[in-house]
Amino acid sequence: MIDVIRPTRLHTCAVALIASVALAGCGDSPPDRAGTVGESSADTGEGAAEDRSETEDVELDAVGQELTNKEAKAALPPVSALPTGWSVDPENSLTDDSESDAEPEGTIEPAKCQAIMDDLSDEQDEEPTAKASQTYTAGMLGPFLGVEISSFADEVPEDSFKKVLDALSTCSEITSTEDGTTTTFKISSLSFPNLGEESAAIRMAGTAEGMPVGLDMVVVRAGHNIVTLSQASVGGATSSDALEKAARATVTNMESD
Repeated sequence: MIDVIRPTRLHTCAVALIASVALAGCGDSPPDRAGTVGESSADTGEGAAEDRSETEDVELDAVGQELTNKEAKAALPPVSALPTGWSVDPENSLTDDSESDAEPEGTIEPAKCQAIMDDLSDEQDEEPTAKASQTYTAGMLGPFLGVEISSFADEVPEDSFKKVLDALSTCSEITSTEDGTTTTFKISSLSFPNLGEESAAIRMAGTAEGMPVGLDMVVVRAGHNIVTLSQASVGGATSSDALEKAARATVTNMESD
């Protein structure tokens, strides 16, 4: 059962679909909310005013400074920043990229969504100068929460944020096959505060090996840095409280580096 999450079948698919969101942006002033499927990054109704003050408290010049590997590692949130019951996952299940490049890649259906995934992957041509990651878990079956910080020599360019979220909107339901396991996901919007120059958030829900699985993903762009957060679960729905606490703790740590 744990294997549904640990080999990153769920995570790999989502990363491929949302990866280039991290290289997107629009406008000079940071929006108040994260962009999501069906909505651009902007004020999104009730509660936006309250979140505006939280967004404006982020020191973007500090958060956006290029990091060293040591600084990126130090910015990862301590387990004490998460709700009671979470611990560090020693296997780094969601964010460990040390596996062989020869590992077979998954496939996506329908074909148009595979093409979108391939196009997004092709846009990723700059390697980070510093990188650090950590996974946290609330139990053997999860949920699992991954945090990854990537820092680049140049500032992450602004491009077409809306384009990527619109592309995801055209693939609201996809089927992923990896290592012989097939999972059908539904992609939907996820409300989340913007904690950088711009953020994006999506929710994926599906069934794998007869078990309901889910993944919430958030990408934060600030200056030279990208923060990617993901929370994977098996079984029923889980709260996004830990995801937001981890995101805020990471940004706070980056401000003080």
